Amino acid sequence: MAIIALLPGSPSGAVPKPGSLSPLPVGWGWFLASGSAARVDPGALTFTLAIAGRGRLETFQGQAGWRSHPAAGTQVVHLVPATVISDAGDEPATISAIRIGAPATVWGAVRPDSSVFGLKVVMAPPSTRSFTARSSGTPYALLGTVLGRSGGMIELLTPQGIRRSVIVTGATAVQSATGSAVPASAIDRYDVVRVEGTLNSDGSVAAIRIDVDLEAATAAQVSGAVDQVIADVESLVVAGVMVPIPSGCYFIKGRGPGAFRELAPGQAVIVYGTPISAGSTPIGLRARVVVAP
Repeated sequence: MAIIALLPGSPSGAVPKPGSLSPLPVGWGWFLASGSAARVDPGALTFTLAIAGRGRLETFQGQAGWRSHPAAGTQVVHLVPATVISDAGDEPATISAIRIGAPATVWGAVRPDSSVFGLKVVMAPPSTRSFTARSSGTPYALLGTVLGRSGGMIELLTPQGIRRSVIVTGATAVQSATGSAVPASAIDRYDVVRVEGTLNSDGSVAAIRIDVDLEAATAAQVSGAVDQVIADVESLVVAGVMVPIPSGCYFIKGRGPGAFRELAPGQAVIVYGTPISAGSTPIGLRARVVVAP
């Protein structure tokens, strides 16, 4: 299993920001193992992983850092609403995609009583998807995160890492993440949006409607150094916070496209996303946008 540079603890001296998350509590930890699904209980939102070989269990010891333990045998994995599950086509999936005998890799948070809460479950290696060509002048929908804006032009980064220009006019309707109508000027850098409009011959989109799915300014976030890169499941530990990365996450480097493979331990990043909890205990952040300034 590819675990790059295990660093003890979390950075100190960081100033908390609104919506920022804290590292796992002392006594908690994370679990990483591959194997196959031996039992699935959709009603209880659990499945049992029969571990192939040995997995890893890291327990947070506070100032003493992380303690490593082997993981073997079987392990019951509890799924939470924000668990990232990827099916064989690298598409977002539900527990129904987990079938007995199917290979799986699990990365999750471990409670002091050894219960495992899945943060990311990968059922198969990712597949490569391509764009479908569209002719100009036709209705068009575009997803992306905002790289920047100039006047009536917004520059988006798509999930495929491609820059696209969106033309905004006074007739463009904009809806915030809370469902209220807002002016186009409210759209800001790193917001995640869905654009509906008309595709122009130069590839730009004339926006008729823009729905803001995530507002970066108010979203949960974690900033700091990358502690660990969990390559097996394309996930991170940032400033002590576990960060599972779903399909469609946006990677930004500077003012342009980035990539998961470009991230390395010690690198400063900001991650915007959705908090993940096990009961009342925060256990991670489901990433939507990862920025390496």
